[in-house]
Amino acid sequence: MSFIPKEFFAARTGEGMEARLQKNEGFQQQMKSLHRASKMFTRDSVKSDECWEAFNSLEYEWGKYNIWYGEESYRLGFEDGVQLASEKKFRLSGSVLSYQDMVHLIYIYDAIKKLNKLLLGEWEVKRQDGGVLEELDRICDVIGHGVCAEIRLCGKDKLYECLEEILDDSENTPEERAKLLTGLDKK
Repeated sequence: MSFIPKEFFAARTGEGMEARLQKNEGFQQQMKSLHRASKMFTRDSVKSDECWEAFNSLEYEWGKYNIWYGEESYRLGFEDGVQLASEKKFRLSGSVLSYQDMVHLIYIYDAIKKLNKLLLGEWEVKRQDGGVLEELDRICDVIGHGVCAEIRLCGKDKLYECLEEILDDSENTPEERAKLLTGLDKK
């Protein structure tokens, strides 16, 4: 598991998990049920049959709550595991794209970047007019779809940050950048 970055775990146990739980009707219903049960069991309760029934009800609802949470957590982990396992198979050849394909795409990316700087004075094309330069900029999307799962699973914002950081690193050759994007640097 050492090949999975710590940021990945944080993303999957924090906001990612909370977003899934917000959408899970069974979990939301169980939260309400747990809340109702906890209101019945208070410090003012006396040690009577009624008190023990309230406690048993709370314990039962808490157990069901934990089951719902655990099941959703398991589903999320299973989905991530399937994606990482399929990525591992691709690692034999580098990623979804071959290492050589990624190298060629990075050379094209660098050429488009130089062309934009020459014609526009800047690298970024504001996606407004649908012109040729904007269409050439789609190479970034192709590269983004071909990166290894470790980068892709870090979330959309992190993906673009990581792509920008690696692609615009002029100190590394296209071959070195392709290794980073395909996950071959981890072998």
